[in-house]
Amino acid sequence: MYAAIRISVFSTLVLLSLLLLPGPADVYAQQLEVSFESVDYSQLPRVTFKACVREDQIIVRGLDTSRMTLLENGVPQRLSIRCPDPTEINSVVLVLDNSGSMAGGPLINLTEASKRLVDSLGPNDECAILTFGRGIVLAQDFTTDKVRLKNELDRMTAFNGTPLFDASYEACGVLQPRTGNRHAVIITDGEDTQSTHVVEDVITLANQIKARLHTIAFDIDPDYQAVMEQMAVETGGVFFSVARPSELTAVYEKIADIITEPCCIAEYTSTNCVDTSRSLLLSVTHNGRTAMAVQDFYSPSRAANTMLTVDVPTDMTPLATDRGFIDITPIPSSELALSLSFILEYDQNLVDIATLPFSFGTLTQNQEVVMTRVAPGAMRFLLKDIRPALATTRLVGFPIQALAADSSRYVHFQIRDAQIEGCQTEFSYTDDSLLICQCYRSLDVVMDSILTLTAKEAVLIPLRVLRGVETAMQLQATVRFMLPADIEDVDVLPGTLLPEDALDWRRNGDSFELYTPTSVFPKDTAGLLATLRIGPNRSPNVRIFSIQLIDSELWQRCCPEGGPTPSLTVLQEGRCEFIIRERAQTVKMANAPNPFSSRDGARTWITLEVPSGSAGESFVLDILDSGGRQLRRLHDGLLSEGEMRISFDAEGLPSGVYHAVLQCESGAVTRAMLYVR
Repeated sequence: MYAAIRISVFSTLVLLSLLLLPGPADVYAQQLEVSFESVDYSQLPRVTFKACVREDQIIVRGLDTSRMTLLENGVPQRLSIRCPDPTEINSVVLVLDNSGSMAGGPLINLTEASKRLVDSLGPNDECAILTFGRGIVLAQDFTTDKVRLKNELDRMTAFNGTPLFDASYEACGVLQPRTGNRHAVIITDGEDTQSTHVVEDVITLANQIKARLHTIAFDIDPDYQAVMEQMAVETGGVFFSVARPSELTAVYEKIADIITEPCCIAEYTSTNCVDTSRSLLLSVTHNGRTAMAVQDFYSPSRAANTMLTVDVPTDMTPLATDRGFIDITPIPSSELALSLSFILEYDQNLVDIATLPFSFGTLTQNQEVVMTRVAPGAMRFLLKDIRPALATTRLVGFPIQALAADSSRYVHFQIRDAQIEGCQTEFSYTDDSLLICQCYRSLDVVMDSILTLTAKEAVLIPLRVLRGVETAMQLQATVRFMLPADIEDVDVLPGTLLPEDALDWRRNGDSFELYTPTSVFPKDTAGLLATLRIGPNRSPNVRIFSIQLIDSELWQRCCPEGGPTPSLTVLQEGRCEFIIRERAQTVKMANAPNPFSSRDGARTWITLEVPSGSAGESFVLDILDSGGRQLRRLHDGLLSEGEMRISFDAEGLPSGVYHAVLQCESGAVTRAMLYVR
């Protein structure tokens, strides 16, 4: 993502100075200017930017890159710069799919888009046209004659067939003897079904001859788009996916800009990943003249310290399944790719973790996370180029399977060996524990035999627990009966084992179920669970029926209440009070009077307000004209805390805008001053 460049007061004053200049006689010949065109912070700490150097409004080629310097927040950066070489030419092959499926509108749009690219080439750049449809044809060999190239494009017609890989391989062969920068622009709208070569053959040859393949997938299957993207990425080119013919012109114009880029592309590795506010000062010297550009940018950042936290359930029963999470704080920037790995350790004798991460509702949502078992009870998580999908601390989830055990046990989960690419951070870890509750018992129920009862008596069936239970552990019980559907007047009386109202029951036809809705603590270690009451018999007839016990079970949480208590992690989002992280206070600069004139003695006073944190730093104060040329050095020494005043005498200088540029350890500060004669 490219940072937006804001129009500054600096730019406005430069324009004003041009309006105030009295005439051509006072203008310096061959003004040198430098400007930032774009800055990309998305791959921090690697920063790339494009800078254009102009002399009398014309792009300068053949710059000495050793004469270009950059300060980021006042800190010198080591630059890697690629500027266009005027002695080099571009050799470009247009590899065009003219198969039958391109007939009509697509072929017309492709022809016009290709003409735009031809027109954008420099006067010494050469181009060739290779088509593939019925066969592979070098329709036009390399030439700088743009009329011939465009005439050949107009003659292109559609045929059957799509030998994409063979055509691309042939294009590399055509490029191999050329001495310029080698480029192939390849487009297709269908899958290759005819080539004898494969994509790996094309990539290998392209890299051998240092050719960059720029590929365009026009309305083809997503799986085949990946092959086209591979050809571009692995050879240093660019890839585009196009759905409509009308989009082809814009795509070819972008590729033309890449091939014929007249400005310098620079890269440096920032030593600062924490600040979001950055001031860049670029200085360029050419033919004895120096130009400077100062711009402020906002960039993504990464915290200096990061916490990884395991969050697992408080407890699980044997053979149950649940899930855990890895949390990360603070929330990573959504503008920085996250490549992170770490190891999660646990007791493999008590739980199992499958290598199937899940990411729904997490920072990694809908992106690939790889889990690999690196040792018994050790799982490595690998996140590669993840773009944070949600503003959440929840990083990724994982499944947990509790294994059978002979007793209740704690399972400790801990993270170690976290590694991150790009901007570094100091990691700390918070562990968590899971309690495996190993208790599941059958319930022994005894029902007394009933022989004969009078009609006025109710049938009372006591349900007794013969095996002891633990009073300090929560219990759940379920008893199921088969009861004739014509039996009415059924009720349940509480027993002595559980508190009153601890049991509930439900009946559905001939099925009757007695159960505890929630876990309860037993009042005794054995005794009467409940009494089933049936009757009395209100009919004149004798009733004979049977009650069949289907099944009964007792589940008791055998995890002592007085043992270690699992920790609970609470993450609560609050109000964001700061959008960006402010840099440390730097020196402030002003001047008065401003504007100043010959009536003021052609003099203005520059005032520096120096905070305590900047006192004692070395600094230089230069005066630059509107073209960025250094005119005078007003001071070279140390900063003193408080207010410093330095005079600037413009006697003998023409009217216009001048810039005071202060450079010190705290950063670079500029001040625009208007002088009127």
